[in-house]
Amino acid sequence: SDADIDSCIEQTLFMLNQNSDRVLMNYKRMTDSSKIKAMKFLTRLETPCGMARPDLQPFVAMKKVHLSLSHGMCPFSPVGFAHFGALLARRGNIPDGYRYSKMGKNLLSVIGSNEVAGEVICVSTHVFCFVEPVQSTNEFYQEGHKTAMAAGDMIIAMVNIIIHSVNCFWIGSSLPTVRKNFESTRYLLEQQNNATFLSQ
Repeated sequence: SDADIDSCIEQTLFMLNQNSDRVLMNYKRMTDSSKIKAMKFLTRLETPCGMARPDLQPFVAMKKVHLSLSHGMCPFSPVGFAHFGALLARRGNIPDGYRYSKMGKNLLSVIGSNEVAGEVICVSTHVFCFVEPVQSTNEFYQEGHKTAMAAGDMIIAMVNIIIHSVNCFWIGSSLPTVRKNFESTRYLLEQQNNATFLSQ
């Protein structure tokens, strides 16, 4: 329920506020292999959960933040922070949403994995678009597309490039440029057998 989500958000923010951003960026590392496996499992669960059980997705994101604070940061921690930031932004807390989305992206350079980088970039950029000029943040989706493709994460790669193409229209790119982007995106979707995205 919304009350359960709000309660969990309050608890998560309380835990986070015990540390400065600088401390979190240099936090202890997770060494327990069972906890790292749990983080990887939760990360794999995030996208399907968001599609099939969106009511549970916020708890998956916050569980990753809790595990990171209790047992240390691992290569999957950036995804938890990015999704937590997006959750806060969706519920109207743009300042904290931006703060933790940005932290998720910054953690990539400290402890992140290329395996999850495309997803972190995609999710965090959703929030950046509400704070920074979309004309500049939109290019992050191209970065997310390339990173996800390199990691073999085709779904996230396609999501990144679709959003980039749509945003090209909204930021006022010339119509020939918009058309070229959409044609290129359609071709990529068909090549990857993901043309079902076109009907969404």
